[in-house]
Amino acid sequence: MPKANLADRVFLTADSEETPQHVACLATFIIPDDAPGDYVRRLADRLRAQATFASPFNYRLRRVALRKVAPTWQIVPDDQIDIDYHFRHSALPAPGGERELGVLISRLHSRPLDPTRPLWEYHLIEGLDRNRFALYFKVHHALIDGVGGVKRMQQTLTSDPRSDEAPALWTIGPRVRNPRAAANAARGQRIRRAMRATREGALTAAGLAKAAVRLVALAQRNSESDVAVPFVAPQSVINRRIGRQRRVATQLIEFDLVRQIASASGVKINDVFLAACAGGLRRYLHELDALPDKSLTAGTPVNIRIDGDDTTTNAFSMVVVKLGTEIADPLVRLRAIARSNDAAKDELRRLPKTLQKLYPSLFMAPFVGQNLVGIGGRTNPPYNVSISNVPGPLEPKYLAGARMEAMYPLALLYHGVGLFVALFAASGRLGVGFVGDRDGLPHLQRLAVYTGDAMDELADAVGVTARALTR
Repeated sequence: MPKANLADRVFLTADSEETPQHVACLATFIIPDDAPGDYVRRLADRLRAQATFASPFNYRLRRVALRKVAPTWQIVPDDQIDIDYHFRHSALPAPGGERELGVLISRLHSRPLDPTRPLWEYHLIEGLDRNRFALYFKVHHALIDGVGGVKRMQQTLTSDPRSDEAPALWTIGPRVRNPRAAANAARGQRIRRAMRATREGALTAAGLAKAAVRLVALAQRNSESDVAVPFVAPQSVINRRIGRQRRVATQLIEFDLVRQIASASGVKINDVFLAACAGGLRRYLHELDALPDKSLTAGTPVNIRIDGDDTTTNAFSMVVVKLGTEIADPLVRLRAIARSNDAAKDELRRLPKTLQKLYPSLFMAPFVGQNLVGIGGRTNPPYNVSISNVPGPLEPKYLAGARMEAMYPLALLYHGVGLFVALFAASGRLGVGFVGDRDGLPHLQRLAVYTGDAMDELADAVGVTARALTR
């Protein structure tokens, strides 16, 4: 029987109608010029016919009532999984533009998953303008994290535009190169784990206690430090109670533009992305007359997945970074973000590898606790906004001959953190997905546009002539 690890349990515990713990991705594809008129319907038929379900797409909660206290999974036989429920084919109303797609995805992303079934949905959406269709895949974070989902999605695509292959995502499981060796390794790992449990438990507690003491010390001199300390963040309209409904917005940015800015300014690509988000937030909140005097902070996941690991459901840590939203000059803001990002990762690297995955528990456990007891959004959050960078393939990818135009990661919200921004690189472009609380953050597409504008401002500041693909 599959077991729920610590991170999985956190997401299941935090699940509620107002804070559903699913993540998703939205991908748009360009239909081949020589494709028949019923291309999308044929694709739907081919996907629906694939009724074999790999792990974790065949995992279901054994006892729904106990999912918040003692969650366990059971494997559901293929013939007991309703493919017509999990796979859905729909069409947009005319004219099928970005607005119509955004309205539909906002509605789909607002709905919690059914806990009595395997926790995922897959939507094929036709009727997009410019001869396109879209895929929207939603899965509970307890089953797959962002990087794990990307790995599965990559295996459904090919670099060959002539290939007609269309493997269904739910048929793709973790790769096991040698089943017997894997079983022996797992058995040995269980024995070693049992032998080390007591000693490592003591070391873990001591290590986390030491890290907690250091965070308290940093908090006392936070204004003088580049390190962003959890729960030392200004209150803003982003950090209130949230409702059940979501707004979804998207933005496309040329990867080469970001690379040129990073090279010209001597910082990392992720620093540039954070700076563009900060610039967009500064303008958006200023228009709402809600820009705090002090810097907003961002919680940013850090991938700690071991190379070749396709089995771990959640393998990430998290750091908190200052966004410099109080700084008007875009280049000065970029450099401040780069320093804060480096300082945060230096703090994480101070810990042994075994503790890095547990480091976020120092601030996420109290934050989840705030949400569980009903004070989330009424007290200081660990950070103001979640911002994630999910790596992906830059070369063109295809599904049944259709070229992937872009992919946008869409994430989850909590009371107290009502905005999540995530980036995915694909086909030479960066797809940025924005998920916000519908009632608290009006006109979310403006934030997406302002983020593209902020990237152009950075380009001007460092003398790069290319431009973002603002939409």
